[in-house]
Amino acid sequence: MSGKGEKKRIIRPGELTFGDYLRDFIQRQPKYAVKPIGHGRWRTKNKPLSDIPIMAHLKGQYYVAVLGTWYPAYGILDIDSRKREEAEEIRERLGMDPLNSMLLESESDDSLHILFIPEYHGKPPTLNLHNAVWKELCKKERIEIYPQRNRPVRLPFSPHLSAIDPEYGQLGSWEEKLYWYEKFNPFDLSSVKYHQLILSFKPGPGKLWMPTNVLQEAQDLLDHGLQFPSSRHDSQSKILFLLWKMNIPKDTAKGMVWGWIQSKHNGFSNDILRHPRQVEKEIERQADHIWNKYQLSQVYPDSTHNIHHGYITEPDIPDIVEATQGSLPRMRFLYNLVKYSYPRRHRKLISIHTDKLIQWSSKRTYQKYLNELQNKSIAERREAYLAGLFSKDLKLDWGFRGSDEAVIHEGRAIETFGDTIRFLYKPGEFRQLLERSGTARRSRYSIINSIWRKD
Repeated sequence: MSGKGEKKRIIRPGELTFGDYLRDFIQRQPKYAVKPIGHGRWRTKNKPLSDIPIMAHLKGQYYVAVLGTWYPAYGILDIDSRKREEAEEIRERLGMDPLNSMLLESESDDSLHILFIPEYHGKPPTLNLHNAVWKELCKKERIEIYPQRNRPVRLPFSPHLSAIDPEYGQLGSWEEKLYWYEKFNPFDLSSVKYHQLILSFKPGPGKLWMPTNVLQEAQDLLDHGLQFPSSRHDSQSKILFLLWKMNIPKDTAKGMVWGWIQSKHNGFSNDILRHPRQVEKEIERQADHIWNKYQLSQVYPDSTHNIHHGYITEPDIPDIVEATQGSLPRMRFLYNLVKYSYPRRHRKLISIHTDKLIQWSSKRTYQKYLNELQNKSIAERREAYLAGLFSKDLKLDWGFRGSDEAVIHEGRAIETFGDTIRFLYKPGEFRQLLERSGTARRSRYSIINSIWRKD
């Protein structure tokens, strides 16, 4: 752990934003809870959560509690009626420490929260998997796991509830706490005792097609209801897809769409009047189809996609071109390294499986590209660790920008180098960028042709 002086560092503008906090912790739909500071009970607000209550929580005006997302980006172990020493013993037995978790005060005496970042064999866990893993251990230890689908949990980093670890005890603002939270090494849920082995599905062959240009239409439907006859089935599907992209748990989304069609059919659906039970069953089948097919193919909702796969900013592209002298294979490799590093950029070192490095280049070239980046002082690396897993510890010396500058299309970070270049540039504009980097004329022509040619 770094020294005390680094703990008091000033967070640079753009380094961490309110958007980072929203991405990591917030589930807006369909309700939330609030509580006055120091007294009173939790009160449920049966409406979507806006930014105003969230900021009020972070300023210490009152507490806000939220439900879990379909893929939770955080976990909280709630330890009630236990002394601090016992809570620390529980954390130690779990294999947690200040490098992968933070011990936080709770409201009640002798109650504490352990905040951590969950993974399951290197992949984001669903809310169902996350809670199933902890079920037996929580019974034995008499603790609770959050977030949950139906029970809200208080958001972290209220100024009234401090971090207890000596490493974090002097942190003041929520930005400082978030900075150190994002340095955490993820906690692998497969290490939790007593849980049954959960099968890990490999991605299907090829990417799933995702609807495009339907988000505004889906939001309009959600706000205003059906607009014409014989549109119920298609409208339900569009809204469910929107809710999936928003990382809403499947059962919550079913309930939201069922409530929506009952109140906003606008007289354009005979089925909801004559056969409501059949409509409800159809919504359940539609939701099961959407959530299950994407889960089995490891295609994630927007926030999880951006956290797990990473993102890039527009100013990174000229830096990548210059650092690689316009070599297309090297540009692709560095692009993926930078993209993957963005959501992990605050960690001391980033663990990247060798399979990813090979996927971004080839088995023959990835070591060569890493050596070149290290010789240019762009990449710092260590030897493989965790025998058998072949992961590399890397750190990029890169001018990272804030996540609010991420290149996003319909809520999602663009996945490939070629798609990003086509999204940001016209061929002539990118050709000029290559020319400024010293790329030879023939190579420029080949690169432009490769990126813009039809599949």
